Amino acid sequence: MGKLDIVCGNILDHLENKDLIVNSNNKYMMCGSGVCGAIYQKANKELLEDYCRNHYKENMKVNEVRFSPGFDLGIDILHIYCPKYYESNSPLFDLLDGYENMVRMAKDRGYKNIVSVSIGTGIHGYKHDDVAKAVVDKLNELVDKYDVYFTLVLPT
Repeated sequence: MGKLDIVCGNILDHLENKDLIVNSNNKYMMCGSGVCGAIYQKANKELLEDYCRNHYKENMKVNEVRFSPGFDLGIDILHIYCPKYYESNSPLFDLLDGYENMVRMAKDRGYKNIVSVSIGTGIHGYKHDDVAKAVVDKLNELVDKYDVYFTLVLPT
């Protein structure tokens, strides 16, 4: 049986005993701002951008999931291009579909201990207050369904 853990703080302080970190990336898979930028910097921006550029020639589609090594992070990275709230006809459904995609694909690749921030709640426009209950409910469903340990890191 899986488990959902919800903690506060900096995602980079919660990597111990994890084998995968979720990066809500831009469609180009290049270093961005916020958490994405911090992950790229900690991983070794040059190595990570070079890997992404050489292994993924097409831009990401909404809710597409891709994997890369984490280089200096010490764990692998799951990249997802989240839906943008203001571009979606069904924003909450699309966001929850992204969570389903990332947990399912992580499990399919053998990952068991995932750490993530609340995807989509930065520059993509989702508000924590509007999505929190639905996201937690979905994650509780997914950790049981896929038998994974998921740590959701919220800002302080």
